Amino acid sequence: MPFAEISFTGLYLGAICYAGSLALYFLKKTDWADILLCVAFLLHTVSQISRGWIIGIFTPIAIVEVNFFLPWCLAFLTLCLRFFTKEKQLGCSAIIPVLFFLLIALQCPKGVFPPSPQGQTIFSPLFFLFEVPAQAFFVLGAWFAFQYLRREAEAEFFDSLIIWGFIFYSIAQVAGAIWCYLGWASLFNWSERHLQSAAIWCFYAAYIHLRFLYVRDMKRKAWFSIAGFALVLLVILLGHLSEMNMPRLGG
Repeated sequence: MPFAEISFTGLYLGAICYAGSLALYFLKKTDWADILLCVAFLLHTVSQISRGWIIGIFTPIAIVEVNFFLPWCLAFLTLCLRFFTKEKQLGCSAIIPVLFFLLIALQCPKGVFPPSPQGQTIFSPLFFLFEVPAQAFFVLGAWFAFQYLRREAEAEFFDSLIIWGFIFYSIAQVAGAIWCYLGWASLFNWSERHLQSAAIWCFYAAYIHLRFLYVRDMKRKAWFSIAGFALVLLVILLGHLSEMNMPRLGG
């Protein structure tokens, strides 16, 4: 079976299994739900790895493409929350944002972008390897901030996710600057993509500094993190729309 077909099939089957796992959690069938969640993540992982071989040669940048890598990162964090933290039941609810972004991925062209001279550096995939997990932290931070406002999660929980997201995103900006210098001979370009990244970084830098204000209101921080999700989602959707008509290989 060609790698493209393996990747597409794994993505669709994974989405079905995630939905089944969430349904089983709602039905209180937690053991079966956990098994189906692991199966879904395995299929999802096979799909992601297969993307790297769609054009016949291994291209790591295809694996970490935002639209497809973000749902995988969310699923990975969901598994960690489910099995390695005290927030097990809340971890179950994190499947909802996984399915939301998988739905977006299923609407995207499934092929990969042709290799470019600017992408022939380790800092190209390294940038996405930190930026996309950071976005996953921001998304789940907003999700659990929403749960906190509903009095179903502890305040510190969403805050710690946002902080880890900011750390990952800051590392991504350094890797991105090096990639930009190697590919375009500049550390920063006044392009739409770079300004969007800068806007997200500045927004969450402001969030981090909220702790230094005299009034420390966790409800305001929760609303702030939800607003951050709106910003991240807008950037993702704008990127998705701009890439819809770009040439791709393998699908």
